[in-house]
Amino acid sequence: MKISEYKAAMCHCAALKFRSATERLGSEPRYNSKLNFHDQIAELAESFAAEWAVADYFGLAYDPMVATYKDKADVGNGIEVKWTRYESGHLIIYPPDRNTDVAVLVTGKHPDYVIAGWIPVAMAKRDRYKKSDQDSWWIAPANLQPIENLRRSNYGEAAI
Repeated sequence: MKISEYKAAMCHCAALKFRSATERLGSEPRYNSKLNFHDQIAELAESFAAEWAVADYFGLAYDPMVATYKDKADVGNGIEVKWTRYESGHLIIYPPDRNTDVAVLVTGKHPDYVIAGWIPVAMAKRDRYKKSDQDSWWIAPANLQPIENLRRSNYGEAAI
């Protein structure tokens, strides 16, 4: 999936808005706090672009300016998008991720993103995927369902 320069710019604006708001609230992003401010903005913009790529794939509307936090799905009715720049990177689930959602892994960087696959969050939170040294679950791309199967799966109607 390709993301246009316009959409990339919108993602950067949204990332700056979101990160500046969390700074005013006195909280740091939990999992990237070792990055400097500018790198955090770039990482957040890439994650918004990954969400937009998934929305485009399913023909859904997306606005990176609307912060979903963990209260709502990133895309559609129940899609939690996880992004990594690494082609063979893992889909990482954290405790706050909602068990009712489907997690979709997107890899790559602007302008090219690859939708690597999906897994129900409840299934991702199994002991076999638990990371021993942190409170998270790491799912390798080989353990994900192809994105083409999501729409016609039992999870598709609820998630999309």
